[in-house]
Amino acid sequence: MRKLIKTFIIFVIISINLNGYFLQGMGQIHASNGPLLKSCSKGGSVTLDNRPSLGSDKEVEDTIREINRYTLSDSLWHIWRAIEDSQFIVAKVDTVNSWKNFAKGVKLTKEGFNLINELKQENLDSLKIRKIKLKAILLFEKARTHFEETFKLNPFDIKTQNYLIWIFQNLAELHDNCNNTLRAINMLECLTYILHDDPKLYYTLGEKYFNIGRWDRALACIKTSIDLILDDDWNKINTKELFWHYYLKANTEIQLNMISEAQLSLNYAQLIVPGEKEANVIQKKIDWINWDDGNIDASRKWDSLDFKLNKGSDDYSTIKQEYIELLSQVKTVGARQDINWRIAQLEFRYLDEKEKALERMLSIVKHIVLDSTNKAEVNRCQKYLDDFGSMCYILGMEHLKNNHNKNAFIYFFQSIDFWWNKIGKSYLQLAKLATLDNQAVLRFAKQALIYEKHLSKDEQNSLYYLIYLAYRRLGMFDNATEWFQRVVNNNMG
Repeated sequence: MRKLIKTFIIFVIISINLNGYFLQGMGQIHASNGPLLKSCSKGGSVTLDNRPSLGSDKEVEDTIREINRYTLSDSLWHIWRAIEDSQFIVAKVDTVNSWKNFAKGVKLTKEGFNLINELKQENLDSLKIRKIKLKAILLFEKARTHFEETFKLNPFDIKTQNYLIWIFQNLAELHDNCNNTLRAINMLECLTYILHDDPKLYYTLGEKYFNIGRWDRALACIKTSIDLILDDDWNKINTKELFWHYYLKANTEIQLNMISEAQLSLNYAQLIVPGEKEANVIQKKIDWINWDDGNIDASRKWDSLDFKLNKGSDDYSTIKQEYIELLSQVKTVGARQDINWRIAQLEFRYLDEKEKALERMLSIVKHIVLDSTNKAEVNRCQKYLDDFGSMCYILGMEHLKNNHNKNAFIYFFQSIDFWWNKIGKSYLQLAKLATLDNQAVLRFAKQALIYEKHLSKDEQNSLYYLIYLAYRRLGMFDNATEWFQRVVNNNMG
C-alpha cells in the first residue's frame, strides 16, 4: 500500500504545473513576534485583518466576511493520515455525488482563473486589484470545499488530488499577496499533508514563519527541508539551494539565541558557498555574531544605536549616553574600541566636543596592534586611523583659518603619526607652514608627493610651486626650473 501511495504522489508532483513556491531567495530577515497560528487540522478560521486599509468599501468587506466562513475540514486530514497508515478502506463510491462536487469545483476554479487573468490588464487601481484578488480567493475557497467532499468519497482519485494541491498553492499565494500571512501559512501547512516530502515547500513555510516571528516553527520547517535534501543522492543536490537553507537556519537559531548551533550552520553554509557575494553575506553574519564573542544582545544593541545615528536623530546626547551604557555590557577589546569610536564621532561631528573626541580616538589608536594576516582586523583598525587623521586635519585647518599657525602645525604633525587615507593633505599643509625652512619644505613636500593621489589638482599645483620656491631659494635653479615646468604642464593639462 505504501508503494502505491508513493507512486501516485510522485505522479501528482510531476503532472502538476507548479506555480513555484513563492520567494525562493532569503526574503526579509527582520521580523517581530507574531500570534500563534491555528493548525489547519483544527479547522480554525483566520481572518483577513492583516491587510493594509484601502477605505471602507462595502463590496470588499462583504467578500472578506464571506471568505472567513470557509474553514478546513478535520475529517479530510483524518483520511490523509489513514491513507499514510494504510488503514483506509475504500467504501462504495457515491459516483453521482462525487462527480457533482468535482464538476462544481472545476467550474469555480475556472471562474477564479478568469478573474486572475483580469489582473493582467493595465491601469488597474489598488482597490480594483484587491477586489479581484479577494473574489478569486472566495471562488477558490468554495472550489476547495467541493474538492474536499469529492476526496472524502474517493481519496485515491488523482484528478481530485491534483486540484486540491493546485488550489492550496494558489490560495497560499493569493492570501500572501493580500498581506494575510497567517492564512497563507495555513494553506502551506495543508500542502505538507499531501506533499510531505517536498523540501521547497518546507523552506517556503519556514520563511513565512520566520517573517512573523514564529522562530520555533520556522526552525522545525527548515530542519525538515534540509533533512529531505540530504536524504537525496548527493550528486543530485542543488548546493546553492542548500546554502540558503543553512543561512535561514542560522538566522532562525540566532533569533532563538542558539549561538553555537547558528555558528555551526554558518560553517556548513561556508563549505558550499556558491559565490563571492554569498561568501560576503556569510562572513558578515559570522562577524556580527563574533563582534563581542557571541554576545548577540550587545550586537543587537549596537545595530539599534547605529540605526538611530544613521537615521539623523537630533537627540545625539541621548544616543551618546546609550553608547556609554553599552560599554559596560561588552566584554571584548574590539567591541569597546568600536563603541568609543562611535562616541568620538558623535562628539566631533554633532556635540561640538572636538578635543574630547580627539583624546578618545588617540586612546584607541595607541592600543592598536595590526596583524597583517588578519584582513578583517586590519580593516577594522584602519577606520580608526582614518578618522583620527581626519579629525587632526580638520582641527588643523580650523586653527589655520584663525591664523593660529603654531596650533595648526601641531595638529597636522599629529595627523602623520599614523597612516590614514588622506595623509598627503597633511604633508602639504606642513610644507606650507615650514616656508622659513627650505629643507623642511622639501622634506614634507616629498612625502606629499608619495601620496599625490590624495590631492586635488589645485593642491598639486600648490605642492609643485612650493618645491619650485624652495629650490630657487636654495640656489638650485635647474631643479627649480624643472618644478616650475611641472606647474605649467599641470595647468595646461
